[in-house]
Amino acid sequence: MGIGFSLDDTQELLNQQNDFAELVDLMQEDRNFLQAEMPSEPNGEFVLMYKNGNIPPERQDAIEKFKTKNVKANVKSKGTKLSLADAEGRGERLSRKLEQKGYLHVSFSIDGDGIEVTAKKSSNHDKGTDKGKITNARAAEILKVPANDGDLDECSLTLAEYDGEDQAEPFHTFGGRKIRSDRSQCTTAFSVVSSTGRTGIATAAHCTGMNRYDAVSPEADYSTFFQEQHRGVYGDMEWHATTHIDIPEYYAAPTTRWPVRSVANSISKGQWVCVYSRMQGIRKCSTVYKTSVSVKYDGLPRMDRLVAMSTRTAIPGDSGGPWSYYDKAFGIVSGGMVIDGVWRDIWSRVSYLSPALGVEVRTQ
Repeated sequence: MGIGFSLDDTQELLNQQNDFAELVDLMQEDRNFLQAEMPSEPNGEFVLMYKNGNIPPERQDAIEKFKTKNVKANVKSKGTKLSLADAEGRGERLSRKLEQKGYLHVSFSIDGDGIEVTAKKSSNHDKGTDKGKITNARAAEILKVPANDGDLDECSLTLAEYDGEDQAEPFHTFGGRKIRSDRSQCTTAFSVVSSTGRTGIATAAHCTGMNRYDAVSPEADYSTFFQEQHRGVYGDMEWHATTHIDIPEYYAAPTTRWPVRSVANSISKGQWVCVYSRMQGIRKCSTVYKTSVSVKYDGLPRMDRLVAMSTRTAIPGDSGGPWSYYDKAFGIVSGGMVIDGVWRDIWSRVSYLSPALGVEVRTQ
């Protein structure tokens, strides 16, 4: 970040984004909240999207405090037709209807009021027809709903022939180290602690069967003990206990560990977040592309509320690894997904570890 910016501009943008993230932490508690967006350059437009523009009066004070502290930032409130709960419900209903009609690899993503649904036709569907973006009239026929069905409002349905390839795929005790089974490998994300005080390590739930942690030399590798997993409304995550000290640090490079001092409780479109790809030995940063994505990996349950990035960095073997911004934990690598015709990284939010698994990221 900061390419083409002065050091002062870059620092100002970071300060504005940090302050806005704290504002969004508060705003997202309201049932009418839909989405927030950050600019990619200093003093750009910070956007708060609310259903019907209904921002509670008590939240206006928080907005004014942000404006007072960041006088150069341009804050904009945008009224929408949907709340986040409305949008997620619409995506779930459309996805279920397509799955019931035999469509495969059905996924959806949310951007404002717009919902993009993608699916592949099975061998039972006619070939050569209904390919690419489908008109709403034809989508209504496929789903057997009225042409004016509200769920099709601002919805984009894209269909492709089944070719044996997914539109999304998963990527097969400090965070950022290898965890493995006899047949495959993944990566750990962050150290966690349960409500009873038991500590362990988090990774992705599709990394089934992982039970061996790749310790830092000269320490010998050791066993991990699966505790619980979640593959559903809060994403793709699980945790393992160990018999070792689970330190609140993670690998940001092959030989560099960084501390974990805080957890991101909200995510905004345009926000900078970084991933450590253990398989490639690199750390790269990108901006959030969409804040709510639902994915159906082949052979796995539907997983919701994932975050999609502007680019793709992680590769197979990176699953379960850490998404972060310096000392703040953001997420757990899940996989990759085609959105708007481009493969993008997708990950689960660590702020959902508590409702999903009853654990939280350990911090210093």
